[in-house]
Amino acid sequence: MGYPLQLYHICAMLLYCGKSCNVQFNYDQVQFRHYKWPCLDFFLQNTIMILDGHERREESEMELYCGLKEVRLENIKEIKAGFFISHVSTSDDIQIAQMYRSHQGCILHFHPSMRRSNGIYNCDVEWISPFKHEREILFARSFISFIDDEKTHKEEYAWNAKVESEDEYTQMILLTWVKYDQYIQQTMQISAMWNHSIDLNLIYVLLFSYNGDVGRADRLLNLFQVWKNQMDNEQIYKKEKANL
Repeated sequence: MGYPLQLYHICAMLLYCGKSCNVQFNYDQVQFRHYKWPCLDFFLQNTIMILDGHERREESEMELYCGLKEVRLENIKEIKAGFFISHVSTSDDIQIAQMYRSHQGCILHFHPSMRRSNGIYNCDVEWISPFKHEREILFARSFISFIDDEKTHKEEYAWNAKVESEDEYTQMILLTWVKYDQYIQQTMQISAMWNHSIDLNLIYVLLFSYNGDVGRADRLLNLFQVWKNQMDNEQIYKKEKANL
């Protein structure tokens, strides 16, 4: 099989995770000065996308956090279809986020759907980071495809955000994948109809395949149950599911 990364991919990851240049790099990114770091920006995004494709994230329940010092949303309670203008470091340890937030600022709370998304690219970089205690998950600057239209970008690559809680010192902002918000209610509705006996991933795939048609998804689940109860089909299903 070989290795999925080239040396230039590893160099880009090392520069971001372990060298002081990442401070200026991140600052320039949030100031929309991406042109100052074309190679690092390109190869870092490319590296994250490659590693994203090699990780098993589809059943991740990991809650992630990112602390932003002296940042606060004013007069805004909700953001629809947001995109990352820079690469974003996160940790499953909220104390790490609180450290980066410092005395005052905001903490981005990443719902597990952000990690599971197949359009919001991210990867585990603990293996290469010198700061092992941070258990860093790195999110790539949002991918823009010249093939897809605006609607596709907002559905596949975007996230929604809302203020979860706030006080004098900290504003907690919850980020969820757009598709999660789009399908979660329908998925849970069907799951309840089946007494929560059906894999939620299967329900989601059916809803996604048929544009949220609950009735059609329910009918297909009935057919699936009939098939699964025949002969050794349940074992075949479990085996195929484990191989995915």
